[in-house]
Amino acid sequence: MKKSQFILVSQLKNQLLEFPGIVSSLEKKDPFFVEKMLSWLKSVENILSTNTISEVSEIAGFRSKILAGKISDERSFNAKKNQLKVTANLLHDAQNCVLNVLLPHETKMNECRDITKQILALAAQTTNSLYTSEITFEDFIQRVWLHIISDDDLKLGGIKLKSMLSEMDIIMLIADEIDIKDFS
Repeated sequence: MKKSQFILVSQLKNQLLEFPGIVSSLEKKDPFFVEKMLSWLKSVENILSTNTISEVSEIAGFRSKILAGKISDERSFNAKKNQLKVTANLLHDAQNCVLNVLLPHETKMNECRDITKQILALAAQTTNSLYTSEITFEDFIQRVWLHIISDDDLKLGGIKLKSMLSEMDIIMLIADEIDIKDFS
């Protein structure tokens, strides 16, 4: 079964949106900066691991460098200072690693989003009674998808989407892009 590109892109974008807060905590000399960065890296690791993306090892490597920065033969104050410096030096590389994973998936999702918009525009022209107030939104989306894959004019677009995404992703994409008014 294909992993969800839709969820992966969403999760990685959310992680990147949290990143400026981590940088701001460094700027404000937040005493929990290192812990915030470690937590962020662990969250990214979990996402990459769940999706079997090999860059998980690079993120784990960043985490190990931060943890190793804590180990020092010198006094505790210097060890904390060293860990802070190591963490600050890894910020850009960690963010860049996540961005490099995200971009190809995001590009693919954007291409699929464009295809979905075109298919939905055509589907809205070929049918107009798929939605009624008696059915749930989920059932409506399923009806639209079934219409797409069974209609001779729309089937090729549906097949193209199926070759690029899991069916769950296609359903989420349709739900994200559809305008109910077009099918009432």
